[in-house]
Amino acid sequence: MLVRAAILLLVTLGALLPAWFAPEWQGTEGRRVQIALEMVRSGDWIVPTIGGQPTWAKPPLHYWLLGACAKLFGAEQWAMRLPAVLFLFAAALVAMETLRKWFGKRAGWVGALGMVLSPLALFEWPTAEIDPTFASLTAMSLWLLATGVARDRRGFVFASGVVAGLAMLQKGVPYFMFAAGAYLVWWRYRGGRHGLLHFVPMLVIAAAYYVPVWVLKIGFTEWFAVAKEESVGRLKFFEWQHLAGIPEYWARAILVQAPFGLWCFWEWRGARDARMDAGDVTLRMCSGAAVVGVAVLTFFPGRATRYLMPNVLLFGFAVAPAVAHFSRQVGAIGPLARRIVVGAGIGGALALCVIPFVPKAVPALPIAAVVAVAPFLVRRPVHFVAYCLLVPLVSAAVVGFDGGVWQRASRARHAAGELLRSELERRGAIATLATHGHVDAGLLLEAGLLPPGDESARSKPTAPWVLCEAVPPPAFAGYVERLRLCLPQSKTFVLFERSDSPR
Repeated sequence: MLVRAAILLLVTLGALLPAWFAPEWQGTEGRRVQIALEMVRSGDWIVPTIGGQPTWAKPPLHYWLLGACAKLFGAEQWAMRLPAVLFLFAAALVAMETLRKWFGKRAGWVGALGMVLSPLALFEWPTAEIDPTFASLTAMSLWLLATGVARDRRGFVFASGVVAGLAMLQKGVPYFMFAAGAYLVWWRYRGGRHGLLHFVPMLVIAAAYYVPVWVLKIGFTEWFAVAKEESVGRLKFFEWQHLAGIPEYWARAILVQAPFGLWCFWEWRGARDARMDAGDVTLRMCSGAAVVGVAVLTFFPGRATRYLMPNVLLFGFAVAPAVAHFSRQVGAIGPLARRIVVGAGIGGALALCVIPFVPKAVPALPIAAVVAVAPFLVRRPVHFVAYCLLVPLVSAAVVGFDGGVWQRASRARHAAGELLRSELERRGAIATLATHGHVDAGLLLEAGLLPPGDESARSKPTAPWVLCEAVPPPAFAGYVERLRLCLPQSKTFVLFERSDSPR
């Protein structure tokens, strides 16, 4: 096992390297890092804060992981993304060993590589966001539960409860959006057998944090009001116009299953329910969790792609035995697979003719070359499986290591942070700076700042110096605008000085 783990770790680190070391904070990465760094600075590992104000929107496990990495390696981007990378490796290893034991060696490797080399993993997983690690924990929990229930392995069921508790500490009740599908299959085919072994450790781990917090820090009613707004409460924002986005969301839900999306519905074909064996129950619980997760998220207004991350691992686990069986077949690939390879090859050949005349597209030549030559090389099923794994890997390497867009954005953000820092130092404002309202955490991190602030902007500013983000910028009574910093994406940052502050 150690050799397999070492090989898988090397593949994981190498495959994720381009996105992992992307020099720009993406999405809300900066916010998550800021909360973790404030936790490290204050020494309070119980109450997450943003701008010095408590924030109960998300559980603390993610901030503990980021804070630990910051203490060990510093607040570099690669260090803040390390937990997501390691948890993907852990999930892939658990999947490989579980599949290997009951479905064979090839299924183990297919499942693990299919997860690590999926496009969503290669491009989106290595971030400091909450969702990648949550997806890894959720998938591991449901794999273990499905295996333990189907094969009457109590240790697996208990382990699934422990990991589920960690998933609850990572993101909270969204775990049940995916677990619900597995629970339905569990109840239908096994009557909820060994349920206490799963639910008791899950609830004990969650309660070990939340009960002391409710007693000592925040009342349950207040906490529940915040949690409700962050998860199930978002359903109230669903409006009729959101129905128009459902087809596009469902398309994304299918596309994120690459590279093995063609096998996604393998376990749902035909009428085989009368005498389902342990393998059928295991795989149907996993795929059921993914399908119900997609169905529930349909009624949420945002439906961000990152919310679908658990499905990449759940479906990957569910279809790995089918893909492994397909790869063992002798003879030529089927007509559908052949049409896919030839169609992509024609597109790649055309791209090879056009790309040399489009300077910005030149880095995409390796991708075009791979898909262009594939029709001449992909003959057998095992070749087709390798092709499905190779194309996302080449794409991620090309986009990541070229990194033109990321690097330009990083230079702009980094330059803005340096400028803001220098202007604050020149005015002697750093020691008495506060933020008002939401201020982009990425800019603060680039400037090396962790100032106090009221993110909700409920109160009027009182600090000698105030930094805010608004378009157009607000006008504060008793304050004078001293600096306006305009960045791409229509973001404007304004520095105010209180008019009665000593100069």
